[in-house]
Amino acid sequence: MQKNIEYCLNVLPQVSRTFAPTIRLLPKGLNVPVTVAYLLCRIADTIEDSADLSLEQKRIFLNGYMQLFENINQNNLDTFMDMISVIPKQTPDENLAHNLERVWAVYTSFSETTRKHIGRWVVEMSKGMHKYAQSTRKKRFTFLKTMQELDEYTYYVAGTVGYLLTELFSHYSKKITPPLKGRLELFAESFGKGLQLVNIIRDMSTDIRRGQSYIPDELLRKYKLSRETIYEKDYQDQVQEMFNELIISAVKHLDKALNYIVLIPKNESRIRLFCMLPLFWAMRTLQKIQENTLALLNSDKIKIPRTTIRREYYVALINSRSNRLMRRHYNKIRREIEDPLIAA
Repeated sequence: MQKNIEYCLNVLPQVSRTFAPTIRLLPKGLNVPVTVAYLLCRIADTIEDSADLSLEQKRIFLNGYMQLFENINQNNLDTFMDMISVIPKQTPDENLAHNLERVWAVYTSFSETTRKHIGRWVVEMSKGMHKYAQSTRKKRFTFLKTMQELDEYTYYVAGTVGYLLTELFSHYSKKITPPLKGRLELFAESFGKGLQLVNIIRDMSTDIRRGQSYIPDELLRKYKLSRETIYEKDYQDQVQEMFNELIISAVKHLDKALNYIVLIPKNESRIRLFCMLPLFWAMRTLQKIQENTLALLNSDKIKIPRTTIRREYYVALINSRSNRLMRRHYNKIRREIEDPLIAA
């Protein structure tokens, strides 16, 4: 079992450069469960995102994946592994899928309660991916049509993670009482949605160029845009306005993420730090996008500098036990994002 645990811990940085360093910050009792939960979510995402699978294959595979959690037995696992053998082994994510048995061995070694917390939300995520899976073998892709669909999509792929983590945190920490857990759940969904919206905004141009889009038709129509005209100079003002609306929406969700973090008991500083870093990195990413939104349309990769990443780490470390300092730092970044939007 120890070799399988080591595999999970070692493969994590290969499939997530963002969450791997933060998961390492968690207390020992949470490190492995959260790692395994993340890897299981990643496998569902690998199936949904695969360019080598038809839409029908994706849905069949995701159904098989959900059945693993609903009825844990070796036959289901063997059947699923045979099923996904057609997936290539060219990327770290694809290799992870082919090593599901190692991740699964660690998952099934957890207590029944821990398995229930993880399995419930991986299944919920997989249901959403089943619903919103896109075919990359067709010339015309299926795009999100309404803002409501965008909200539902971000719930499935990220809001679910907020709930999953809350379950694991409350199971681990006696300081997170049932009433406190209930208060955390009020903000858990927005935490995940906010981070996902930042990713969608940052990757919009790249996604469209590879035949995918998470910008709803409804939003494009509102600003008299299409997925072709967003690249034309004549439409830059409308594009900027559309981005501004998405940025404001992301910030509103991240406001609730901050509310989530300040509820976590101050003595659970490692959990707080784990949550703080993605939040502040996301805010800095939005700030970078807001400073030069149209650079995204020129295929420029928006990245926050390593110096900023390190600075936010040390600021989070200093502020992790102070809600006042945390809010002050957050609001400073928020103003830097919002002031230009208000001026516009």
